[in-house]
Amino acid sequence: MKVLFVDDEADIREMIEIALMVEEDIDATFASGGAEAIEILKSETFDAILLDVMMLPPDGEEVLRTARSLPAHTTTKIVMCTAKTSQETEQELKAMGADRVLHKPFKPVKLAGYLRQLLGAE
Repeated sequence: MKVLFVDDEADIREMIEIALMVEEDIDATFASGGAEAIEILKSETFDAILLDVMMLPPDGEEVLRTARSLPAHTTTKIVMCTAKTSQETEQELKAMGADRVLHKPFKPVKLAGYLRQLLGAE
């Protein structure tokens, strides 16, 4: 499965990269912010996209809207990663087109299983 992980915090990207690099069935691409993610999304397709909500502009919500406007990503599974845990925030993100909301902090070692379950690969 091909996955794009977008987070502006280098430490978080590094932890996720370490957790996923041992997974033979996961091909992960990493972006350090919204602008880089949008450029990648214009030229590549993914099975799943994980987006940090709170980044410098363009933030995760803008990347989500952009991804959903691109024909190649109208059905891509998009997971928004956020420390905001209210039901209202989750409903707003899903209304914008997110498939799921993953609350931070999450355990990087459990991410591969989460992705397999999300994509029906288990």
